[in-house]
Amino acid sequence: MYTDCLKTGHFQAQCKVAKIIPITKPGKKDSYDPSKYRPISLINITGKVLEKLLINRIMHHIHKTKFLNYNQFGFLPQISRIDAGMTVKQFIEPELERRRVVIMTTLDVQGAFDAAWWPAILRGLMDADCPRNLYQLTQDYFKDRRAVMLLNSKKLEKRVTKGCPQGSCCGPGYWIILNNSLLNIKFTHHTKV
Repeated sequence: MYTDCLKTGHFQAQCKVAKIIPITKPGKKDSYDPSKYRPISLINITGKVLEKLLINRIMHHIHKTKFLNYNQFGFLPQISRIDAGMTVKQFIEPELERRRVVIMTTLDVQGAFDAAWWPAILRGLMDADCPRNLYQLTQDYFKDRRAVMLLNSKKLEKRVTKGCPQGSCCGPGYWIILNNSLLNIKFTHHTKV
């Protein structure tokens, strides 16, 4: 069945329904703010396995073709935020020794996974010359997704049109692909992204 899905680029419909489990974020226990919850998406085991097979093949292709920018640090094996910090230090230190002005800007994108734009992820896969079957399977993975949450014996259901579900196997890999184009923006030789 999985081989068939990988060959044909078809992600089964019953695997696209996520059950949402709201988990309270640390330190926000007594708050009434809805942002205190982290919505974890659970799909059936068949879908979870297919997600893992899909993203493993995509990441294998991306690493094999050296598609990722060398300044990509998130969600990669053998690379951590310490590596990112050391890269920043190596770039800034010589400038400070020469008594030059250094300006650093950082971004913390709130709800980043929830806002991941699917057309940009698909564009990134196209730019990476992703094999056609994996591209089609990703397209189908995004199509007709639904989120379901049970709340006080009421079933709330919503069509999902963007984002990488929290708790999905594909989320981190798709996030890397989405952000890679930002790291490839060309600036002057005094700027590093």
